[in-house]
Amino acid sequence: MKTSRSAGLVASVLMAFVLASVASADVAASRPAASVAPSSFAAAFQRGSAWSVGIYMFVAGDDEPRVGAGFLLDDKGSVATAAHLLGEAQQILVALPDKRLVAAEVEGQDVESDIALLRISPAPRVHPVLAKAGSLRVGDWVMAVGDPFGLERSASVGIVSGMDRHFGDDGELLFIQSDVALNPGNSGGPLLDATGAIVGMNARTIVGPVGTPGASLAIPIDIVKQIVNELRGDSALPARPRLGALFDDVPPLTAWAAGRGNVSGALILSVPRGTLAERLQLHAGDIVTMMNGQPITGGADLVNVLLAWRGPAQARVVVQRGGRELLLRLD
Repeated sequence: MKTSRSAGLVASVLMAFVLASVASADVAASRPAASVAPSSFAAAFQRGSAWSVGIYMFVAGDDEPRVGAGFLLDDKGSVATAAHLLGEAQQILVALPDKRLVAAEVEGQDVESDIALLRISPAPRVHPVLAKAGSLRVGDWVMAVGDPFGLERSASVGIVSGMDRHFGDDGELLFIQSDVALNPGNSGGPLLDATGAIVGMNARTIVGPVGTPGASLAIPIDIVKQIVNELRGDSALPARPRLGALFDDVPPLTAWAAGRGNVSGALILSVPRGTLAERLQLHAGDIVTMMNGQPITGGADLVNVLLAWRGPAQARVVVQRGGRELLLRLD
C-alpha cells in the first residue's frame, strides 16, 4: 500500500506539474508581444523609425533653429507634433528617415491639447502603424524616438508606469506615464510599443526635486487622432464643445472635509468667465459624480466624457456641493 500510494502521489504531482506547465504556456501564448521583454529593441526601432521625423523651426532673431520631433500619421503627408514647438516659427523643416529635408505647412494646432498637424509634400510612401486604443498596459515596454539635444534619431526605452494620468491644469487631456528618458528634442515624437507601433506622442517630463529623474508623459494616440481629425475638419460629428473648467481627482482630505468616505468624482478647481462651465453654473469646489449619464469616478472619467461630448452644447451634470446633490443642466 505504501508503494502504491507513493506512486499515486508521484503521478499526481507529475500530472499537476504538466497541467501547470501547459496552462503557463497557454497564458504566455495569449499575451501580446509588447508585454514580453525582448533581447533587443532593434527591430522595434527599425520599424518605428520609418515614421519618425525631426522638426526644425526657424524663428526670426534666433541664430539656431529650434529642434523637436514628430511622426507621420499616414501616407498623405500628415505629420503630428507638439504645438508648443511651433511658437513664432517663420519656417518649418521636416527631416525624413531617408535624409530628405522638406518644408512643412501648419494645417492646424490645438494649443490646449498641445497637438499640431503639419502637412508636407511630396508625401513619403509609408504606412504608419497606430496602436489600437486599450492595447497598452502598465508594465509594458515602450520606446521614445526623437532628436534629444539635436542628436538625430535617438532611442530610449522604459516601461509604462501609469495610464490615464490627468493633471488639474491640463484641462481635457490624459497622459501615458513612463520612465522613458525624455529630453529637449523629444517633444512631439512618437512613443512606440515593443513592436514599433505608435502608442502616443511624447509631450513632457515632470522633473523631480534637485534635478532627480521624474516621470515622462505622452498623449495617447487615440486622443492625438481625435484632435487631428478635429483640426482637419474630417469628423462627420458636430464640433466638440469645450467645458473650460479646470478639474482634478478628489484629494483625500477634501473628501474627508466634505463628509465623504471615498474620493470618487472630479473636483472642479476653477471656472473661468465666459466658459460653458460658467453657463452650466459649475462652482469651484463642486465634485462632479456624473455627466451625460456616465458615472465620474475621477478626472480621467470626466476627460473621456468631455472628449466624447458633441454639440449642440447640451449637458446634464450631477455634482455634490455643500453636502447636497445637484443636477445642473445646459440646453
